[in-house]
Amino acid sequence: MVEANKHVLFKKLGFLANNEVKHSSIVNLLFKSSILECYSWVDGNIRDLELAQQLQTEEDERQRSEEDKREREEFKKLQRQYGLDNSGGYKQQYLKNMEKEVDKGSMQPFEYHKRKAELMECLAFGIDDGKTKTSGVIEALCKYYQNDNKDVRRVWLSTGVDHFHSSVGDRGWGCGYRNFQMLLSSLLQNSLYNDCLRDTTLIPSIPKIQSMIEDAWREGFDPHGASHFNNRLRGSKAWIGACEIYSLLTSLRIKCQIIDFHKPTGAMGTHPRLFEWILHYYSTDNEGGAKVVCTSKPPIYLQHQGHSRTVIGIEEKKNKTLCLLLFDPGCPSQEMQKLLKQTSDGTSLKLLRKFLGSLKEKQYQIVAVGGVLSLEEKAVSILENSFCLRKFKRICIFFNTQMHMCIWLCGDFFFFFFYFNHFTFLILFCYLILN
Repeated sequence: MVEANKHVLFKKLGFLANNEVKHSSIVNLLFKSSILECYSWVDGNIRDLELAQQLQTEEDERQRSEEDKREREEFKKLQRQYGLDNSGGYKQQYLKNMEKEVDKGSMQPFEYHKRKAELMECLAFGIDDGKTKTSGVIEALCKYYQNDNKDVRRVWLSTGVDHFHSSVGDRGWGCGYRNFQMLLSSLLQNSLYNDCLRDTTLIPSIPKIQSMIEDAWREGFDPHGASHFNNRLRGSKAWIGACEIYSLLTSLRIKCQIIDFHKPTGAMGTHPRLFEWILHYYSTDNEGGAKVVCTSKPPIYLQHQGHSRTVIGIEEKKNKTLCLLLFDPGCPSQEMQKLLKQTSDGTSLKLLRKFLGSLKEKQYQIVAVGGVLSLEEKAVSILENSFCLRKFKRICIFFNTQMHMCIWLCGDFFFFFFYFNHFTFLILFCYLILN
């Protein structure tokens, strides 16, 4: 390698490598100088490369640190948004907002202590104070539609429903709880549900509803959803949705179903199938020719991203278009009171009416009530998420085998006894259970 480098150097100096060189000392000196320059250049490049790598490493670490910080901030923002930031629940928000009113001078101290005492009493008994409730709207609507509204061909209304709106204790996060109160107010007026609701004769407070959902989780309903909330709602501002409403109703032995309208089915992001499903729900078993049909159907829980409302009826216009009638927990009682004094032009109905073009969220879920569960049906519904039962259901569909099933619950274990028409089916089922 050295000889080759010499050869190159000699050629640069005008010599040939195989000729005798008189001034070899000069050449060697030049060669050594060239080698040193080369080493210096290589060493400088290495240092530059190391510096560049160091700078790149520092930049990567800075970006990762900023990204981690952004993620932490976003996570905290989501926790605050969905009430999972350990900042307290209904009682803490209620008292904090009243304290602000006192500080601003808009509430006297004696009024603060009076309302605080009333709050603590309601929370102790687990009942709603009724201050956000408006009753009699369904009855007022029945009278209004019978007397006027020429553009409506037919209208179907739920059985009686009380409206509940958010208060200072749950403003910003309590819509799901308030809609459950509306649904429950209707079920309490229906004798079909007396046995299911014998322990719930009054409308529960929001903290009580949170405890009821926790009880449903402990029974085994929706374990995945429970883990999302770390198995705890009470004392938080956690938002709830259709799954929590379904779990709570089913735990009370109220038969219900969740229907998911997971994408728009009409032009411009609309959901005509949602409207058609609700029309079918109300019109089934109510096919008479009357213009106003006051059905015995409970209202429907309607959920979309960030908010929920209660469907209390549906209009069919003379031009065949459909219009939902909704109770919104964000609407204050002062506005709802106007519906009890309907004017001839029905201006206040704008609070309730939602046409097809008004519901353009990407996805909607509804919870619809449809009767009472037996104790056996409730036990089966608890087990529906288990792996074995899902397998068993698929086999039952395949064999179409009639059966009787007895279930014993013992701690965390389930014991099954089945009687089948086919011995081979029993053997196959036992094989799947053991494997």
